[in-house]
Amino acid sequence: MKIVLTVLLSLVFTIGAVYKGSADQVLTDGLLYDENDHFLTAGDALSADLVRIMLRECSGSADIKGSYILATDDRVLFAGGINAVDTFGNNVDAYTTYEIGSLTKAFTATAILQLCERGRLSLDDTLDRYFPGYEYSREITLRQLLHMRSGLRTDFVRDDTFLDENGDRDTDEFKRYYYDGFDDAELLSLLFSDPPQYRPGTRFLYSNAGYTLLAMIIEQVTGETYAQYIQKNIFDVCGMEHSSSMTTGDVTSIPEFVPGAPDEDPYELVDTLYMQLIKAMRGAGDIHSCAADILLFDRALMNGQLINETSLAEMLDTRSGYGCGWKQFGRYTDAWYHGGQTYFYMAYNLMCKTEKYGHLYLIQLHPTLAGDQYSNTCMEQIVRNVMQ
Repeated sequence: MKIVLTVLLSLVFTIGAVYKGSADQVLTDGLLYDENDHFLTAGDALSADLVRIMLRECSGSADIKGSYILATDDRVLFAGGINAVDTFGNNVDAYTTYEIGSLTKAFTATAILQLCERGRLSLDDTLDRYFPGYEYSREITLRQLLHMRSGLRTDFVRDDTFLDENGDRDTDEFKRYYYDGFDDAELLSLLFSDPPQYRPGTRFLYSNAGYTLLAMIIEQVTGETYAQYIQKNIFDVCGMEHSSSMTTGDVTSIPEFVPGAPDEDPYELVDTLYMQLIKAMRGAGDIHSCAADILLFDRALMNGQLINETSLAEMLDTRSGYGCGWKQFGRYTDAWYHGGQTYFYMAYNLMCKTEKYGHLYLIQLHPTLAGDQYSNTCMEQIVRNVMQ
């Protein structure tokens, strides 16, 4: 089994390196199992400190569950999974698929920037070009949507959206929304029924709905579905063979229910244990992926295979409080990350520019909402080490 997994790791990262040329293969030579047979780790002195951090942080609590990868552009330093099994009864690993929640936003932003480079749209376009019926559409630009400066609220619905005349929740209508019974016209009607919460461009306000609007714009501009565009222009380019968009039923990790978190109400409506609210999270939180595939995306993004340098600079410009699917990590101007959360999953994606390692990537995917503090501590320890 260990030999097979080592071969698989070598294969996927070699395949994923095709975008850099067939002669430039990503090496996994020298990876060894840790003493508990959980993780493959690099055995060289250069990465020893980072491997020690990962082993320490990944074994600090039984609450730590899921899949991990730490890598550079040409090497995997740490990979594997712990304290969880997949739908096949095997220990989770770098290929186990999860709901990645808001990590999706980096993919949507990449697609918008690609279309901008191709002259299909402009970041200075206002929403009236795409949604002319909204009273405030001339005040909101695509750039503001990307950087979370549109003023639009977080989600299509408000807390009081599905209340009946008695002030109680209209369960039937909520179920129709939750199980994607609403079409785009209904979603837009819900969002555009109110003015922006803040004047566009004046302040940061995190908005899932804003990124779903970007997904709708991708569909208008290309004539393809969001899922088709992402598959052809990102997944296929990167060699992400274990990823999907706008799909249910393909997650191979098994979620662990945590009572009381975040809110028990939705659980009564989830009969598959997985997110059903796909349409309303399109472009904002719909993608399913694995740690190995996310690494391929990160590498392609940072090395000019998906967008050019100008677009990448726009994407990683966090001076306004938010980049395009990325946030600055703490005080470190050369470290960016994003988290993702669905009802049952947590995900983190971290990228750093370092002198010692070049680009460094850390992906953490969890089938539970417990143990989140350890993920943040792990990122902090890694970034502090490489940014010294």
